[in-house]
Amino acid sequence: MLKHKVQAVLDSYYTEALTEAKPGFVPYFHELSAPFLISVSQAYLDAPVRVMFIGKETNGWFDKLGAFYERPDGIDVVKARYEDQHLRSTGNSEFLRQRKRFADALTGGDQAAVCWNNLMKMDWHRPRRGYSRTSIAHSAHLFNFSVAAVRFEIELLKPDLIIFGCGHSYDRALKTVLPDRQRVKVEPKALWHFRSNGIECFRTFHPDAWDHHAPRQIKQYYQEIIDTASELFSERLQMRRASVEAAFGSV
Repeated sequence: MLKHKVQAVLDSYYTEALTEAKPGFVPYFHELSAPFLISVSQAYLDAPVRVMFIGKETNGWFDKLGAFYERPDGIDVVKARYEDQHLRSTGNSEFLRQRKRFADALTGGDQAAVCWNNLMKMDWHRPRRGYSRTSIAHSAHLFNFSVAAVRFEIELLKPDLIIFGCGHSYDRALKTVLPDRQRVKVEPKALWHFRSNGIECFRTFHPDAWDHHAPRQIKQYYQEIIDTASELFSERLQMRRASVEAAFGSV
């Protein structure tokens, strides 16, 4: 699969879906952010294990929704913001640090090969309360737009592994995105491993959540996910390592 062809399909969907949804978003132009749209990388498409890391929503993502709709190049601008994020250091974000750990373990260290996504496509700003990390409660319109978009992205990008770092309070969105599920393992409200249409899926706490909200340290859940995924996809990872070693050996 070539990046430009896949991106063209994504962009066409984004254009149509955002145009159709615009009338319902007008009342929220000054409180919702611009949409979180994916700029797919060739590294992701070529990875031995396609990893999608899904959070809840951003916290102040590129301007307000009204300003986005006013720009004829709005989709290109927010995709550029997405690409820029891949080039930044992880900083103080445990979410971005965790994405790096997934890349190191499963995609040869290339962070661009881990597709970052969000369950809610806009975040929610409220006066005197700032940006909410719970925009799932904003409106049915945002919820329905978001889950439809994520469902399309998953169907198109065909991840092998999805990690939902969103906590159990977002399960209603997760279940709407992936209605067909087969349970593998459940640690109630903490770690949920299931399969959906051939995809290995894990849901646990957001990496930046506080440990006292969890039965054990949150980083332990993520290490368990990495260990389990590494075992599940061990054959592919070994083949990729052998291929890389052979390529360097022939230089």
